Amino acid sequence: MKNLTIILIVLGGFAQKSDLWAKEARITRLSIKNNVQKTIKQRRPKGDLLKNLIQNNKKLNELLKARTAAPVIWEGQKRILTGKTYRGTLLNTIVSTNQGTPVLVRAHLNQGLPYNSKFSCLATTQNKRVYCVCNKLVTASKEIPIQAQLLNIDGSSGLEGLYEDGKEDLIAGAVISDFSQGMLSAAQNRIATPFGAIQDTSVKNQLLQGAINSANTTSEILLEEMKSAVPVVTIVAGTEVLIYFMEAINEN
Repeated sequence: MKNLTIILIVLGGFAQKSDLWAKEARITRLSIKNNVQKTIKQRRPKGDLLKNLIQNNKKLNELLKARTAAPVIWEGQKRILTGKTYRGTLLNTIVSTNQGTPVLVRAHLNQGLPYNSKFSCLATTQNKRVYCVCNKLVTASKEIPIQAQLLNIDGSSGLEGLYEDGKEDLIAGAVISDFSQGMLSAAQNRIATPFGAIQDTSVKNQLLQGAINSANTTSEILLEEMKSAVPVVTIVAGTEVLIYFMEAINEN
């Protein structure tokens, strides 16, 4: 009986242990569910979005200003072809005659030319306009031979300016001189004779005759000056012009 009791006690202990093992096994077999974290999007206030847009706009404007203010670097290659046109400003006042007047034009920035480029030209007057032909492009490092012409800002040939030929003043002087001759001749004394009227040889008549001769000489001089008068066209410095290339630049 004692042996049977001992066996039952031992079997009861094994049964309890098996129950514990079963419970532990059941615990280990539990499935683990993945926790899905839900992200909640927070809306930014409209004021913050507007502030960011304004800041980005300011940055873009600063970059644009920095880009446009920087001088364009010319690579020195054949970039100027026939018919290419640039804007420029006269640096000196043109008082043009038929003899030829030197002209200097500065090119505007951001046109693809070297910084502070200038054009050396020669101006002559024809048909009340100034025709300027440029033969050199002057940069900071070299001079390039060119064939270009200055045009008005509307593209018309021959620069327009204040035209003065002086002929009106000369004509007015000649008219006054001839009129004075007639008045002086009418003031002379004459003597009637059987052969007709003759001039008196008095001192008064001699003085009047001298004045008449002087007026006649003045009229002749004025007429000669009118024939040889050179027209002058004046264009003030600072006038904007176009530089039109008549030939391509082959400089590398």
